[in-house]
Amino acid sequence: MKLNNIIKLTGLALLVVVSATSCQSKKKKAEAEAKAAAEAAARAAAEKAAAEAAALAARTFELSDAVTAVADPDAVVAESAEAYQQAVKDAMKATAYGSTTFAMPVAGVTYASERCDLNPETKALLQEFLNTFNATDKKAVILIEPYANDTKDSEYNKAIAVERANLVAAWFYAYQVPMRNVKVVCPCKAKKIDGSKRRVNVSIQ
Repeated sequence: MKLNNIIKLTGLALLVVVSATSCQSKKKKAEAEAKAAAEAAARAAAEKAAAEAAALAARTFELSDAVTAVADPDAVVAESAEAYQQAVKDAMKATAYGSTTFAMPVAGVTYASERCDLNPETKALLQEFLNTFNATDKKAVILIEPYANDTKDSEYNKAIAVERANLVAAWFYAYQVPMRNVKVVCPCKAKKIDGSKRRVNVSIQ
């Protein structure tokens, strides 16, 4: 009987030891799994924060009817539709995200000697300007500035320069721009004779 009791007690002791070892092993495993899960969650949170920060930094300015067009005193005059498109892209890149104003580039309409009509290239340039203007709140005033060559017949040159400006203004009226939003500067500015001075600059006042 005593031997049987000893065997039983020994068996119970071994069972307790095995059970205790098994519980400790499960506890360590659970702790390791919890630690790994916490580390994975931390990595995921860090990656999400980094992605959100990158997306925030990548946001760029966009034109909308909440943006007001303003004059850009340092603008380079664009003399073709393609040049104006590029000038707008450059200006947008230089404008802070969320800005409520946009410095519009200047469109420079040039003319052959003795001409004041709007050729297809001129109309394409004016259309690019108008597209940009229409993408804003359309509250700004479009400023039309004619330039004349300063020659012996200055009065004639000024008269043809004003005629050019008036035709540009009429083009805007034809495209539903209200008269209150268009201003022709007269008298025109006289410049020394130069083909580049036979021009009308279109900007925002």
